[in-house]
Amino acid sequence: MRFAMSLLSLRPGQVGGAETYVRQLVRWLPAVAGGDELALVMPREVAHTLETPGWRRVIADLSDRQLVMARVAEAFTPWRARGLERLFGNVDAVLFPQQSIFPKRIEAPAVLSVGDVQHLFHPRNIPLLERAFRAAAYPHGLRRARRIIAVSEYTKKTLVERAGVPPDKITAVPMGFTPAEAASVRPLEDPPGPYLYYPAATFAHKNHAALFRTYAALARQGAIDEPLVLTGARTGLWKKLARLVRELGMEGRIRHLGYLSQADVRRVYAGASAIVFPSLFEGFGLPVLEAVAFGKKVIVSRLEVFEEIGVPSQFRIDFSKADQLLAALRLPGTTQLAKAPLSWEENARKALGELRRAGISSDRA
Repeated sequence: MRFAMSLLSLRPGQVGGAETYVRQLVRWLPAVAGGDELALVMPREVAHTLETPGWRRVIADLSDRQLVMARVAEAFTPWRARGLERLFGNVDAVLFPQQSIFPKRIEAPAVLSVGDVQHLFHPRNIPLLERAFRAAAYPHGLRRARRIIAVSEYTKKTLVERAGVPPDKITAVPMGFTPAEAASVRPLEDPPGPYLYYPAATFAHKNHAALFRTYAALARQGAIDEPLVLTGARTGLWKKLARLVRELGMEGRIRHLGYLSQADVRRVYAGASAIVFPSLFEGFGLPVLEAVAFGKKVIVSRLEVFEEIGVPSQFRIDFSKADQLLAALRLPGTTQLAKAPLSWEENARKALGELRRAGISSDRA
């Protein structure tokens, strides 16, 4: 069979775990495809950032700005990106791994991956323009898709209960994880360990403010000595968070290293005494798996999805409660997941199965 995958919405360095998911599909789908033909439709600005053995490359000769304008025009007007539609050619199914179908009127059956359903719970955490785009584009994608891949059982349940998607249309396929050798990773010299570490862009739902207040309370009590280290993109919210750090008197204790490469993030993991995830919402929680692989203590918020991926109850806390954070930090040993995660190879195999399912159902339609 012939399949395509769209990377027309990929913005390298901006989408965290969702970008990891896309890149792993690019790597592993050819390995499991057998005799299937694969085409990768991507912008010219993305093409040079990817190695794509096993794929036929189809380049959209549009700038990032032009693609954004086309996505917005399709979402809010009757206009069609016909030139982009033609890039997909005659295929049996197309995988859209980033939440929305673009171009939205492509003829081939669509398989849509869904990982971020935060707007169904916390719409005010989404910037106004992004919220409007999601309202215009996401419901269409859920209706239009022949098959939907949810990145967790929690995400599947949300789509059924809050978006009205028929459950038999959705397959839950957890994000994959292939542990790399952690013992050989050399920690960064600056900052020196040990420290607490939180790897997350400063979005509202990442809950940095609650972590800062709880950390400051413990530091002032002398209950905690380690500094708090942060990495990830600094969004517009960072100015407010930096002001909070100053108000708490924690300028010398809380340090933000900015956006780092994956290799350097691994070095920060290696130097940490514990990794914390106070997030208020996650569709899956891939960084938690990365942190656990380093044999560290990993403390997360009480989200259903963290329970699903196997974080033990004693390491799931309310980060607004200083006593709970302190108790978790004082627990002996490291965090061990209750179940083994899916490999990226198996994740890709299941995604390919959904593409075949969509293509075969199209033949029978």
